This record gives sequence, structure tokens and C-alpha cells, in this order.
Amino acid sequence: MNWLRVNILQGKIGKLIMSKIKNIFFNYCVLNIHNNVIYATKNYNIYKSLDKGRTWELDGNIKDPINSLISTISRLLARLLRAEISELIILENEHRIAIGKKGIFVAGPNQKIYRKTFTILRGSRPLELCVDGNGFIYFGEYFSNSARDEVSIFKSTDSGLSWNVCYTFSKKSIRHVHGIFYDKYEDLLWFATGDLGDECIIGNTKDGFNNINIVKKGGQKYRTVKLLFYKDFIVYGTDSEYEKNYIYRFDRKDYKEHCLKEMQSSIFSAIKVGNFAAMTTVVEPSSVNLDQYVHVWLSVNGLEWKEILQYKKDIFHPKYFQYGKIKLPRGAFYNNELYCTGHALKKIDNTTLIYKLD
Repeated sequence: MNWLRVNILQGKIGKLIMSKIKNIFFNYCVLNIHNNVIYATKNYNIYKSLDKGRTWELDGNIKDPINSLISTISRLLARLLRAEISELIILENEHRIAIGKKGIFVAGPNQKIYRKTFTILRGSRPLELCVDGNGFIYFGEYFSNSARDEVSIFKSTDSGLSWNVCYTFSKKSIRHVHGIFYDKYEDLLWFATGDLGDECIIGNTKDGFNNINIVKKGGQKYRTVKLLFYKDFIVYGTDSEYEKNYIYRFDRKDYKEHCLKEMQSSIFSAIKVGNFAAMTTVVEPSSVNLDQYVHVWLSVNGLEWKEILQYKKDIFHPKYFQYGKIKLPRGAFYNNELYCTGHALKKIDNTTLIYKLD
């Protein structure tokens, strides 16, 4: 770690916060922590560390020359053109699957090249990938869709090598898919869609999207990008630029919802690992989202939440150079620490922080 830069950073964000920051990875954005290996993206490639970030080695190159070049030339240009790797999943058979700009990229066991297996035609990328109990992979289309055209969910049964549509939302029914999530407690796939009125849906499927069950529908109260699963209830944070945002829980037995916490702005990232869970807000300017800081919230039971970190949006325009946010990687809670990556934030853009838990 570059201790001079850490000391400068400490002076900017305060000793109280820095006292909980155990380590900092400059220019490495952690995407996944899997089997004690930390995977991160840097300049449109994937690196891995077997020693908690002390040293890094190349895991694989993303075979995407144009976006790789953009990412290398300029961080601001990469932000402007969305030339970034946003997601990495690792399957039990050791296939690694990444989301890049306009594509899904796959590397087999011990392969050093991530090859594109799916070209995204609408939008720049889905928000995330989902793996169910059978190892099947899903993602939903996420694009502006002002015309409210049909929106599809794609599925792969061969470790991401091929993809097929497994469900399509009809015209005028939704704007786009926010996410698909696997619920190990009931062996279900849940999904969330947006953005307006009855387009805001939380639902599930028992049979891989042959049939769907709508659990919640209608209004910003059910607009979310992530569900967190517990034995007796499900927790989510809302993602709205039109109304105040909150953390909710709804019970499994009757789906009755309860408001847990008011948030400063929209919630874009959330993760649960074991008993620990975290959510992060985003700087998304609107008439109700006025805060210029990103906030990180922590819970040990899903019901009680406390704020642990906050960082300010950087000076670059949010529309062109992206909203300020903190991204939580898969496996974000590791070794009694929380890994989180700053994005479009003052002093910590493209930087991963490791926060020491109590």
C-alpha cells in the first residue's frame, strides 16, 4: 500500500473514519472474494490476490480491445464511455463470468482469456448476474426503454457459454429488470423490476421463469435493485428519485412489509454474507435526493442498521461521468472486514477500502 497516499487521504476524510480503514487498494476495484482469493478489475483486466491484497497476479484479460484501450488511456474517459468491468461470478466448476461493456465474458478453468459469449444489444450492461441452486445463470435486460418495449430475461445452463431467453415481459408492463436473486432458504428465484407505477414489481419463480408469482407491485415502495434473504423475512432498500427512500422488510409467512429505516437517497448496492449485511446509497440528484454524500449502512441481523462510512461525490458531472456510489463486491464481508469500492467519489474513485468490523 502507498502509505504517502494513505496519509493524504486520511487528512481529507478524517481520522475517525480512517481509524477503521485497515487497508486501501488504489486502482483495484474488488469484484469478488471467493475461496480466500480476492478478484479485482484494473484497466479492464481481472487480477487476483492470494495474500489479502499484498500482491496481485493476472487472472485473465478481457478480450475486448477497444474498451480495454479506453480504460488504459484515461479513467475519466472510461467513466464517460462506461468502459468498465462491473461484475464477476465464479462457479463451482471454476468458470469465471464477467460483465463488461456491451457483453458477457467467460473464462474456463485456468484460462487467461475472458471471451465474449453474449453481445448486449440494448443498454450497456445488466446490473448483475444470478446463479441458482443448479448452477444456472440468469440476467435481465436493463436499458432506457422509453418506448416500453418487451424486456427479456436470459438464462445459461452451460456455465455462460450460451444464452437463451427464458422469459419475456410484455410491452408496456415494465421498463427494465433491476435484478434476479437466488433465495437459498426456499430454493426460489426472485426478481425486481422498475421504474414507474405498476412497473415496480417484486416477484419470484419456482421453475426457472416458466411461471412467475408477483408478490409486490405498484409504486416506488416496491422499486428496488437488491433483495437480502433471511430465514423468516426478506429485506430491501428502495431506489427512487421521486420519493424518500427506505429500508423495508417483508415477512415470508404473509408478505406483510415493515419500514425499518429512512435513507438519505436511493440504494444501489447491497450484500449479505452470513450474519452481516450492508447497503450503500448513491448520489443521484433529484428533487428528493439532495445529498452529495454516499452512505454505507451495516446490519448484523437485517433489522437494525447503523451508518459506518460516508464519502462525497467528486466534481465531475453525474450524468456524463456517473453517479457517486460505493460498490459492494460478492463476498464483501471477509476476514471480519468489509470490502467496498469508491466510484465517482472524491479521493476514492476507483479505489477499494477495507473497513475493519467491530
